[in-house]
Amino acid sequence: MTEAPTSSGAPVMSSELKIEDLFHQKRNEDSITKIFSAIYAPVGIIIFLFRCFLGFHTFLVACLLRKSGVFRMHALRTMCSILGIVVEKRGERDESARVLCANHVSILDHLAIDILTPCLLPSVWDIPSIIRWCFGYVDLGATRGRDHLVNGAKKLLAKETEMPILAFPEGIITSGEKALIKFNTWAFEVSPVVQPVSVRVWRPYPWKVAVSVLGATWWTDLFYFFALPFTVISVEYLPKMEKKEEESLDEFTARVAETLASNLKISVSKFGISDASEAAKRLRTDQERARKVVNKEKTSPRLQDARQMDECAMRIKQSFPTFHLSAIRQDLEKTRSQTATVNNLKTGKITVSAADGQVGKVTLDASSWRGVFDNRKWQMIETNRQKYMDRGVEEDDN
Repeated sequence: MTEAPTSSGAPVMSSELKIEDLFHQKRNEDSITKIFSAIYAPVGIIIFLFRCFLGFHTFLVACLLRKSGVFRMHALRTMCSILGIVVEKRGERDESARVLCANHVSILDHLAIDILTPCLLPSVWDIPSIIRWCFGYVDLGATRGRDHLVNGAKKLLAKETEMPILAFPEGIITSGEKALIKFNTWAFEVSPVVQPVSVRVWRPYPWKVAVSVLGATWWTDLFYFFALPFTVISVEYLPKMEKKEEESLDEFTARVAETLASNLKISVSKFGISDASEAAKRLRTDQERARKVVNKEKTSPRLQDARQMDECAMRIKQSFPTFHLSAIRQDLEKTRSQTATVNNLKTGKITVSAADGQVGKVTLDASSWRGVFDNRKWQMIETNRQKYMDRGVEEDDN
């Protein structure tokens, strides 16, 4: 069983990983980065607007040039320099391999590889032809099914003699820090010879903002690329790999995945693209539910007087019988909202037992008398209620 290193250096067995562990959950996980990002935000917005203006014009020039031409590569490098994208190259491209297989860690992975090696990227989206042409995508019939994609890729390789096909077998962007998504086999069915390409993306401290997070939109990822000073994309070409005669398609796919994972010093997970899609869907559902709770708290009427809070405390007590009435009533005094208090009960912010000092001594301070009276009143109600419940249980037993 392979192991995946954690950020603390301790290895984690791939079988112990959860699907959520393969993705960044937050953009800024470090408190210093959060503070610095807030200070840097005005400057970042100005840089973003400047780069959008210049980068757009350079991108249009690159679109008009021949894809495999030298001038286009220089135009793309100029555009990346303007946008603060630094592309590093390691290893050598093997021209005998017609398919490049890379891990997927950002929305600009294909751009970084395309700068080093002009290649063809199959489009998996049903988008207009003009947009497909601008971004260098090729329609191989992916939206019509796997067979159309494989056959389209084989025909393209038979016709195109210069550029290889670039494939991201994971099918989704991950953090690239814990494990790879289980590879799809379509790219390895197209050609028995492939060249693995490992991609790493990093940003300097204190701009250590996650390149992508689970459930993020592409324009959000692109905003951070444009707004931050620079991002380094490291592309490493590994030796080409050939399918053995006695090797099945699944075995060949797994071997390439293991080779890439070994280079990245991570493992290959048991999760597929469908698991990742479900995780993203769950996250969106949780976020939507959280927004509804916040909106409900904002729109729910506030409790105005003691009588309303007393009645509300009794209603909540019926749903949460293990919590002390006095603890519920005291929280209502703070929140003035039934929804907020119920959420505090669910999240453990309110203790089950009575709060400290509920039945305190009467002091000479007149301002504390009302609190002592209320605490003793709710303590008496709680005690008598429990006696009544116990008597009912005894009668049922008899």
